[in-house]
Amino acid sequence: MQVHFVGTGSIFHDRLSASALLDDKLLIDTPNGSVKAMRRERIDPATVDLCLITHFHADHFFDIIFLLMEQGLLRKRDRELILIGPTGFAERVAHLFEISYPGTWEKIQPNLQPRFVEFGHEGGEWSGEGYRIRALPVEHTTPIALGYSITDTAGTVFGYTGDTVLCPSVEQLADTSSALALDTSFLSSKVGHMGLDDVERLADDHPGLTLFPTHLGEEVTGSDRPNIVFPEDGQTFELGSDGTVTPVAAAVSALRSR
Repeated sequence: MQVHFVGTGSIFHDRLSASALLDDKLLIDTPNGSVKAMRRERIDPATVDLCLITHFHADHFFDIIFLLMEQGLLRKRDRELILIGPTGFAERVAHLFEISYPGTWEKIQPNLQPRFVEFGHEGGEWSGEGYRIRALPVEHTTPIALGYSITDTAGTVFGYTGDTVLCPSVEQLADTSSALALDTSFLSSKVGHMGLDDVERLADDHPGLTLFPTHLGEEVTGSDRPNIVFPEDGQTFELGSDGTVTPVAAAVSALRSR
């Protein structure tokens, strides 16, 4: 499994807003500027076959409009586009199109073949396109927020907390993941977000697990824990089912060069 960090920052940071792309086809969150960032890195947004949304705050969701227009206005898909997120996903997409590009959603839907999979407060599971995806309810400031556990056919498990405080679902992701990306917005937890102190505690409890801090605030700049790896915007890592994590230079990414 390859994990490409499209962005790693929170709102008030010069890093791009947090988003990750797996194997050039599974996108987690569509924050402001994420589609343009993919284009700048010569990643074709049309390669995305699955899109997972953690919650509906603008810095995690609002570029969904541009991802869908890339896939349905400029071209026509030959298979379903899987869209997974909290309850109300389909309704919110329609509303965003209505206030931004009225009439466009109705025009591009036949070209997209969208399939919405929505999960509520209990989370749930979905399998397809070579992945088993488990949505876990996390604790943020929105009515529903989801973290994700994503397992590929080789058994590699990538965990992604989304925005949350340290909660049972985050502990579960740490227990079951080959590598885990975590909300690390502050030095100490506040306002629905984890702090670096939470991440370092998890690192101490799981010394064999690589933790990727993301959604970084400006005050969070590093850690002395050897299993905490701070990714840069645009950086790619290869994950093994045995927990190995290897940085991959974007210029030589086998997937991207196809």
